[in-house]
Amino acid sequence: MKRPDMYENNGEGILCVYKNEKWLVSIKNWKPDNDIAGIAHLEVHHSTDEQFILSAGKAILITAERENDAFKDICLTPMELGKVYNVPSECWFYSITQKDTKMMYVQDSNCSMENSDFSDLTAEDIAFIQAEAGKLFAE
Repeated sequence: MKRPDMYENNGEGILCVYKNEKWLVSIKNWKPDNDIAGIAHLEVHHSTDEQFILSAGKAILITAERENDAFKDICLTPMELGKVYNVPSECWFYSITQKDTKMMYVQDSNCSMENSDFSDLTAEDIAFIQAEAGKLFAE
C-alpha cells in the first residue's frame, strides 16, 4: 500500500516542504524578525495571493496599504488556530509570532523576489505595531 508523503519543520524559520508546478507549501516557525521586537518591514506579492494557517501558538497577521511611499491603514489580525487567512496580491503583509508558533502557508509556485517587494517600516509604524501586538498577545 502506498503511504502519503509527510513533511515537517522542527527548526527555526521557514522551510518549503512541498512544491510542484502550481503551488508550494511551507511551514513557518518563529524566527527573530517575526518576533514582536524584530518587526522591521512588510512584504507584498504583486501577482499572487498567499494563504496562512496557524497550527500552534499565537500569531498576528499584519496587513496594510501603501500610498506615496508610506504605509496606511495598518491592521493587526490575531490569528485563530485552524482558520485560513488569505492575503490577496498587492496587499502588504507580515506576521508576528512567538517562540511556540507554527503556521503553514500556501502560495503560487511562481511567487518570487521578481514579483514581490519588501519595504521598511518607519519608527512610528514599528512603535504602533509593537504596542498593538503587545495588547493582542496579552489577551
